[in-house]
Amino acid sequence: MKTNKPGFTLVELLVVIAIIGVLVALLLPAVQAAREAARQKQCTNNLKQMGLGFLNHESTQESLPSSGWGWRWQPDPDRGYGESQPGGWAYNILSFMELQNLRNIGKGANPTGAAATSRADLLPLVNTPVPVFYCPSRSRAVAYPLVRNGNLGNNLTACTVPNCVVARADYAANSGNINPGGSGEEDGPGSYAAAANFDYFYDNSGTKRNPLSGISYQRSEVRLAQITDGTSNTAMVGERYINIDYYFNGEDPADDQNTYVAHDRDMNRYTAISPAAAAGSDVARIPVIAAQIRPPLADRPGFESDGRSFGGPHAAGINMVFCDGSVQFISFSVDTEAWRLLGGRSDEMVSPGL
Repeated sequence: MKTNKPGFTLVELLVVIAIIGVLVALLLPAVQAAREAARQKQCTNNLKQMGLGFLNHESTQESLPSSGWGWRWQPDPDRGYGESQPGGWAYNILSFMELQNLRNIGKGANPTGAAATSRADLLPLVNTPVPVFYCPSRSRAVAYPLVRNGNLGNNLTACTVPNCVVARADYAANSGNINPGGSGEEDGPGSYAAAANFDYFYDNSGTKRNPLSGISYQRSEVRLAQITDGTSNTAMVGERYINIDYYFNGEDPADDQNTYVAHDRDMNRYTAISPAAAAGSDVARIPVIAAQIRPPLADRPGFESDGRSFGGPHAAGINMVFCDGSVQFISFSVDTEAWRLLGGRSDEMVSPGL
């Protein structure tokens, strides 16, 4: 006797496929959100490590890490810390994040800091990506091509376009809420010999020209005791804005150097910019009305900022570590005055809250 075998009709099959499609469409955003939450968590952990590195540096060296001599300059492992060290803040905290092996690269090869500028012995340093300096929401911890500015400056001309790759970073130190020079970056002396008598634009004494108002900048030696607004009210390091179109190609003028470059838009950002102050004046007395506030920006394609703003790839805001070591998530819609005040260490005013 012939019997009919049970099976799906075409209509039933299409209904099942449609249901599966709906379920996938519902689940995919949840999976992506979970992945982004994990990436943000890693970003927060990165900043926590950097914050501890800054505080351990201050405890040992009696000042927060300097941002070196200017964008012409790379690190010199034989020149210690503070004003004598031409390299930037990221280099200065390596020893305090269990990365002394990187700090030691090239040590002893040029102990006088004179003459030779090629410093090929430093290539393993600038070529080596350090995961803690990369936000996984934006980039992978790999070396990227050097495509602009010819080479890495006065003391590392061995790294040249287009034959060199460099480690980069997704974070910047807080250089303040004023910029007396208005340029946002400083080039520094033209050579080691010139450094001895160089009339630095920023001076820690405050008697020549006004230092920046942040916690790390050209030749800075800022102590925690100088952060009179309170360490919990003053930014230390945060995520920085980058044009999405330039994430991986090194074409962004504010993302064309490497992790260890001295004071530069690549590694130093501001919460606001102000015009030049009179020589020897107090940073706290610069008129607030003159400030050009630089609120944090969401990364987006097609927009190239002036390279002074914090920002990041997250949907709602940025991660930032403060001078007390705490990490906070700050909304892109943060009150602009509250944001401006986070950049100054001694505004004589405290941020009204985030």
